[in-house]
Amino acid sequence: MNSSTPGFKLSVTAVGVMSDFAHITVYNGVLEDIARGYEQLNLTLPPGLYSITLKLDGNIIKEHVRLTEDTHYEIPTPPVYSSLVADRFESSHEYYIHNAERYSRETTVQIDTTEGGAIFLFFRYTDIDKRKELNTGQHSLGEGFSLLDANRKVLFQLQGNNISEDTDTGWMAFHAALPVGIYYLHYSGHQFGEDIGSDHDLPPREIPLQVFKSSDKLQGLPDKYWQTQVFLTFGYGPIFPSMSIFIAPRKQGFINNDENNYRIDGLRHKFHNGVFILPEKVLLEFEQGQWAAPMKGLLAAYVYFSSPETNNELLFKNVTQDLRDLLGADTPDVKALQVLAAQYYHEQVPGVTLNQPCMFLAGVRAVIRASIKHPEVIEDDSLLEDIADKLYCDMVWTSYIPAPLPEIHAQTETTASGDSLTSTIYNAVEKIIGNGSSPEEIGERLLKSQTVSTLLYYIEKLDDDVDINDLANKLQIPPNVVRKTINHILKFSDSIKDTESKPDQFNSSNINKLKSIQ
Repeated sequence: MNSSTPGFKLSVTAVGVMSDFAHITVYNGVLEDIARGYEQLNLTLPPGLYSITLKLDGNIIKEHVRLTEDTHYEIPTPPVYSSLVADRFESSHEYYIHNAERYSRETTVQIDTTEGGAIFLFFRYTDIDKRKELNTGQHSLGEGFSLLDANRKVLFQLQGNNISEDTDTGWMAFHAALPVGIYYLHYSGHQFGEDIGSDHDLPPREIPLQVFKSSDKLQGLPDKYWQTQVFLTFGYGPIFPSMSIFIAPRKQGFINNDENNYRIDGLRHKFHNGVFILPEKVLLEFEQGQWAAPMKGLLAAYVYFSSPETNNELLFKNVTQDLRDLLGADTPDVKALQVLAAQYYHEQVPGVTLNQPCMFLAGVRAVIRASIKHPEVIEDDSLLEDIADKLYCDMVWTSYIPAPLPEIHAQTETTASGDSLTSTIYNAVEKIIGNGSSPEEIGERLLKSQTVSTLLYYIEKLDDDVDINDLANKLQIPPNVVRKTINHILKFSDSIKDTESKPDQFNSSNINKLKSIQ
């Protein structure tokens, strides 16, 4: 700005819910981007016409300002819709808020545990009108859902006496006190009839949930056990990308107007959209706030280590250390963050081993990347290894195509087998393709595996000189998964050869390549 040109102060402020995460851009009269930032901008500019854009969670607000004097301009943030029920969200209503608070403090099932944390689930529609439009039969929101233990045995089906619900207003609550450890929220999927259409069909999905306990050495915490809170919005069925997860003191339960929850949900929205930004105000608050709401620390660490930022190294080394004490050093997310931090700082991958998935997809991806050079990071024949090539990528939380739901009343016997390798391979195949009554059916279903088809594609394109780690790097899955997939293909190659749908890549030359790299 020329010294002879008068200048005026322009301050632009986002006001309202989620204002911390509202991104503001100021343009000059020829639409050049002259300033951008979060929540507030303070500028000195020549007189003239300026355009202002505010973006928040896909909403865009545009305003114009003629600057002829010092001006303070406020832009109200647009309404926010979220699975979280909270006073300041447009999609929250008293009939949801009251019941979310109530059943976060009242268990809906009884389990024989003297101490532990808890899992609280709250499913609902955006409002009663949406329930009437999308669920005219008032079907339970728990249909198709089960909670599994660490061994994937069914603990509870979300129906009957295990839940509390109101099918009229459209909400369902589940709350169980549980021992510390990992659990799995299993959804068996749903196919809609002709009246709704197959476009809305939902495939099976499974989501890991952790119950946490703080280290006994931490003093001053009101409760060493935590309640894991899951909020999920429904349309024709569950809208999984809308899922919000929080961690609160077990005895406190859910507080609908807790400022921590607004910050956590705002950051989750940004992370979901691939925006790895921590506004300074939010950044400082997250470091302190994680002691009351550990999800703040988890989210902040995952966002920071997923971004190119490098100016808060000491802070986040402290955050990751604090999380070990808050949530337990052996929990999958804490281990995954150690791996992610090592990748971020270009340090040696720590000597940790995971056999179960963590709650954050970014953590699972970091561990898979590390396993390409350090296979020992993922335990052989573990659930984490099995799901590495079955991940959904439509939300910040880990979810994957699951193995079939275990039969609740079936008793499984384990018997010794002389051919242990064949047994292991066959069981691994079952995890990928389900139950097949014949080798021909198994061969047909193997071809439907994305990993199998992608592996055959790379085998066709690559030179003869390929190895397991090279393929693992290209596929971004652990080397052991590549090795077992090759075993599957070779074991059932005769059956695949006879199927009508076999790909062009399935030929003797490529089969010989597979044999050479076993």
